[in-house]
Amino acid sequence: MDDDRLREALEEAELTAYQSDAYVTLLEQGMASAVEVAHQCSVPVSQIYDVLRALEQKGYIETLEQDTLHARPKDPVSILQKLRSRGQMMDEAADAIEDRWRRPSLSSHMVSVVKHEDTVIDRARDLIRDAESFIQLSVTVEQFEALTNALQDVRKRDVVVRVTVYPDGESDDWLTAIDLEKTLSELRVCHIPGPFLTIVDRTMTCFTPNDWANRPFGVLIDDYILSFIFHWYFQTCLWSLWDTVYVDSDVARVYMTLEEFVRDAVALQADGARITATVHGFWIDRNEDCEITGLVTDILYPSVHRSTTRPSYDELAGFVRVQMANEDGTYSIGSWGAVYEDIEAVRIVLEDIDYTSSWDGIPGR
Repeated sequence: MDDDRLREALEEAELTAYQSDAYVTLLEQGMASAVEVAHQCSVPVSQIYDVLRALEQKGYIETLEQDTLHARPKDPVSILQKLRSRGQMMDEAADAIEDRWRRPSLSSHMVSVVKHEDTVIDRARDLIRDAESFIQLSVTVEQFEALTNALQDVRKRDVVVRVTVYPDGESDDWLTAIDLEKTLSELRVCHIPGPFLTIVDRTMTCFTPNDWANRPFGVLIDDYILSFIFHWYFQTCLWSLWDTVYVDSDVARVYMTLEEFVRDAVALQADGARITATVHGFWIDRNEDCEITGLVTDILYPSVHRSTTRPSYDELAGFVRVQMANEDGTYSIGSWGAVYEDIEAVRIVLEDIDYTSSWDGIPGR
């Protein structure tokens, strides 16, 4: 249904021509000032405030007093019921409103900007249920509870789930209300409120800034490189700075990024350990899945010759490579977005730490 027919249907229901025009405009814009609404539709600026107040009284929108009067459409559940009671034309109008409420206002094949937090949460829930390997998630307590069932479904399939929660008060009752063992692999608590962020299998990302944004919006991403940027934001700002509240002992030696593995491996090798690991990833030259197990023989990153301590994420952000060897040969392992290595690592499992064999330090140093 196009905009003209939708406005006609709303006028058939109960709205005036000005009211229907302003309401359809708000459905498209999400939230706007009264003046912005007037400029986008046929309502004169001198009458827009009366029109918006009338729409609010009828339950179509809600207004907010900021610097100037702003308005946004309310959840249209009651409107849908009213319209669908008026026959086929009203039913089409209800479907059109519902579509405009949920669909992106700007979209492409890789990125969609949406107007409502609920759209982002619903999309994240669908992506979580389809996850195959790895989920990174930052949420409020309420959002965490809303996604619990989906997270529990994927944990049954051995998907690694890392969650940072922004607690909404001093109480820890929410921790006891959720079966953490069945829901996630590792939990951290961030005491600085942050955005809702979900990254699934390195490619799919959902983001919304939560409640403090001047204008609500969300971003849905289906792109490997853009998701990589959000991954580093999650890793450095929402994850590595905060204390672990819960960790599943079964995944304590499972690493979902090469950088995390290298930080532990460098410290272990500095103590004289020989490390055996299994890398799950794919061959870069032919984009085929692979799995190899071998001895870590070398670790390379920009400050490798200057640092004798556990490297920071800053030191590993530009370049990191691990050399592994087994009876079949020697392999170079790269991180997310690897180009020149043999294998891009997706999951690394620390199989063995051996202090009994002779070891002359880290090769190459």
